[in-house]
Amino acid sequence: MLAPRLLEGLRVLVVEDNLLLAEVTKILLEDSGCEVVGPAGWLQRGLELAEHEPLDGAILDINLHGEMSFPIAEVLRTRGVPFVFVTGYEDRSIVPMAYRSAPRLDKPVPDERLMEVLVAAFAPKRPDSDPQADMLLSARHADGERSLRAGKGAARGTRIRR
Repeated sequence: MLAPRLLEGLRVLVVEDNLLLAEVTKILLEDSGCEVVGPAGWLQRGLELAEHEPLDGAILDINLHGEMSFPIAEVLRTRGVPFVFVTGYEDRSIVPMAYRSAPRLDKPVPDERLMEVLVAAFAPKRPDSDPQADMLLSARHADGERSLRAGKGAARGTRIRR
């Protein structure tokens, strides 16, 4: 678990059309204490969840089977729900100006980097968030996770990289 306290209890929408990446992301979030909404692999399903579910944050793949996820981003923006784009597109101009301030990660994304960005984007939604304590705890957990990945007593197998 990378950052249990920082994201614990948050409801996070996952919109990803690659089933393997969606499942790996879901497991990573659940391991960090999140309640995962979805995953949704299609634009229409993502829109339904974004419109009707209580959410604290969202992870959006930009291209969903040939359709862009920007309508989902608009619903989230209107509702005040922070979101992060995760994409295989290198061309940054593909993102409309209205959403360019949202964090954007290029695939493949290492687990640690994804969690770092999610904590920065979503942790302020927690009512008991204490930024200084959260950063200290996050650094301690990241050090512990690196130790586990270096082969010092890893309890789980190696994660699939995005």
